[in-house]
Amino acid sequence: MYQQFEHLINKWDMESKLVILGDMIDRGPQSLDVIRKVMDLKQTYGQQVIVCKGNHEVMFLNYLTLPEANVDFYFRNGGRQTMDSFLNQLPNETKALNPIEQAAVIKEKFNEEIAFIESAELYVVVGGVLLTHAGFETAYDNLDESNEDNFLWMRNHYLKENQTPYVNVFGHTPLKFIHEQDDIWISEDCKYIGIDGGCCYGGQLNALHISEKGEILNSFYEK
Repeated sequence: MYQQFEHLINKWDMESKLVILGDMIDRGPQSLDVIRKVMDLKQTYGQQVIVCKGNHEVMFLNYLTLPEANVDFYFRNGGRQTMDSFLNQLPNETKALNPIEQAAVIKEKFNEEIAFIESAELYVVVGGVLLTHAGFETAYDNLDESNEDNFLWMRNHYLKENQTPYVNVFGHTPLKFIHEQDDIWISEDCKYIGIDGGCCYGGQLNALHISEKGEILNSFYEK
């Protein structure tokens, strides 16, 4: 996914804000490269770049915090490749350690990357647009009614009426489950826009140029 991400970044108008909706890791062998690329963008462009965390970043952090309890679940969901992308930067003997020991080494050697992931937002509001990795409690007009699990894990929220004043741009749910294709999906009332093209499942990585009123100005994708 790293190459697709780099190609899409080249289409970014740097006078506009860049919002990244999480799941930067567990999506191929170059997870660390993706994280470092996003860190470089944030360092270079400051507040123009906003980063949200996804459920995969949280799984990674949970594994590092309590590896014994979380290793099996995390590795079943792409975590082994992410770990390897970190371990490949270290001496070969670290690969002979067990996953519990490897977690401790990564916490020690990659504290800047881990702190960056921890600092990512749960959601972002830009003008009239609410950007989330996953969902939120649609029955309320107040985002305070939503919790961390909603923003990171929730599915099918787009099936209910959006009571907030915002247009919601979200990822997490591959679009083939919504409209049987990988292209960006817009709900009939234009209050929801789905962008997860299922790149890691053979689909595409989508990007959206949207106004602060929620009007789509352009869209891009890389397969």
